[in-house]
Amino acid sequence: MMAEDNGKRQPDEKQVIPKSHYKRKRREFFHNEEREQRVEQEKEQQAQEKEKAAMQAKNNEERVKDNLRKARIEKLTQEEIQHQQEIAQGKREPEVENEQTETPKAETSSKDESLHKEQPSTSTAGAKKETVKNEKAVSNVSSVTVDDDTKIHDPATSEEPAETESETTPPHKDGEPAKRSTQSNQAKAFFEKHWAKIAIAVGVIILLLLLFAIFHNLRSDNGSAGDVATFDGSGDKQETAMMKAAKSSIHSVVTVENKTKNKSSIDKETANSDNEIGSGVVYKKVDDSIFILTNSHVVGDKKTQRILYDDNKETTGKVIGKDKYSDVAVVKANVEKDSDVKAIRIGDSKQLQLAEPVITVGNPLGADFKGSISNGVVSGLNRNVPVDIDKDNHYDVLTKAFQIDAPVNPGNSGGAVVDQNGKLVGIVSLKIDMPAVEGMAFAIPVNKAVTLAKQLEDKGKIDYPNTGVALSNVADLSDQERDQFKVPKDLQQGTVVREVNQNSPGEKAGLKTGDIIVELDGKKIEDNLRYRQIVFEHQADLKPLSAKIYRNGKLKSITIKLK
Repeated sequence: MMAEDNGKRQPDEKQVIPKSHYKRKRREFFHNEEREQRVEQEKEQQAQEKEKAAMQAKNNEERVKDNLRKARIEKLTQEEIQHQQEIAQGKREPEVENEQTETPKAETSSKDESLHKEQPSTSTAGAKKETVKNEKAVSNVSSVTVDDDTKIHDPATSEEPAETESETTPPHKDGEPAKRSTQSNQAKAFFEKHWAKIAIAVGVIILLLLLFAIFHNLRSDNGSAGDVATFDGSGDKQETAMMKAAKSSIHSVVTVENKTKNKSSIDKETANSDNEIGSGVVYKKVDDSIFILTNSHVVGDKKTQRILYDDNKETTGKVIGKDKYSDVAVVKANVEKDSDVKAIRIGDSKQLQLAEPVITVGNPLGADFKGSISNGVVSGLNRNVPVDIDKDNHYDVLTKAFQIDAPVNPGNSGGAVVDQNGKLVGIVSLKIDMPAVEGMAFAIPVNKAVTLAKQLEDKGKIDYPNTGVALSNVADLSDQERDQFKVPKDLQQGTVVREVNQNSPGEKAGLKTGDIIVELDGKKIEDNLRYRQIVFEHQADLKPLSAKIYRNGKLKSITIKLK
């Protein structure tokens, strides 16, 4: 019974927890960490706001000062402009210039004295006004928080400092406005009095400049640029570019005759032997040996030629090579060591331009008129000129040449075509001799002539490719032949294969009798002359040529190998 009483707690007894069992101390029940953190954050925020307000007040103060400075500068600028306008409008009549000049001086000096007297008080008052306004602006700004992008502009605030600054602006030095006014009035009076003379003088100067520009760029009647002779004041004529080119090139042109028995050039002309006399161009000189470029039709069939150079000096030249298709020949001769003969400078015929000024140098009618010069322009490029080589009234070849309008006479063949720089750009070859035609001569491009000359030096001849086919023109076919070869009705140009040699490039390419060639190497074929010209153009590279032909009325493509 007692054990049961000891094991149960009496309802009237208090439950006492020992102090050692407390998990927390008493003071910890009253300590709030969150509240303390919030208080600290509020203090930091207030400090930041105060600092921000101070910075904003400082910025606003600087802006106010900046606005004050701008207002003062604007006011000063307006006053200066107004002052200059008053000076410019102060005096209109030049007759009373002296009287009006003295009056502004007196007024200016009196104004300056009064301004100097009032300056200390005005400056003090202005300074006080500025100080009061600045203090008010700073106090107003410090009480209000303004964003960084906010701009403050008070018209009243801007105007008052400007007025204050104008009051404190020191006056101009004595005499400066009057001096400037006097100078401007004098200049104005001078122009008003002498404006007519000045206008005439300016007009004369402009006219002289225009005349100078016109004559400086004037071309001669034949289009040569800059070939207007001028005088240097001593009576000596100054040389133009064309004059220099002519003077230097005449020492590189000789007379070539293939018939030594005739000594008079008049006799040659009367005998109508144009191919027996001509000109030649020295393109290379080695010691006392000269190499002469001329025309194949000039040297003819003779192996030796009579060469005339310098002042009636004579030598014998040997034909070392010629080519009738290109009308190019090379003659080698020896000259005296003290001779004036020299090799001409070689130009670039690919750079020729239409209307480019050129001169021809030759010996028309022989040695009697040696060193004759005629001038003109390049009037055409890449002309295909048909040539009758054997004089049978049938054209044998198309010669690619450039056209010139310079006069070309018998004896000029083989002569030089020279540009403004004195360089050889072509060899005179032929001209169109018809009653109604004037100024149509043709020259072999120097690039082609020099290339062929080197081959003639080495081999004495030019080896051209041959496709081994006989051709006739479509335009020459009769109606019966057109039906026989099944020529399309709308086809008027081309060349017909009449015959194909065995084992020839034409046979190997598959050409047959009756085939109509209308295109070769991507170029249109008009006739057999054009066909031969295209084949000859590849005598150096011998590359395969693509061709288009009609066979039995159908178009097909083939390839012709030249080697």
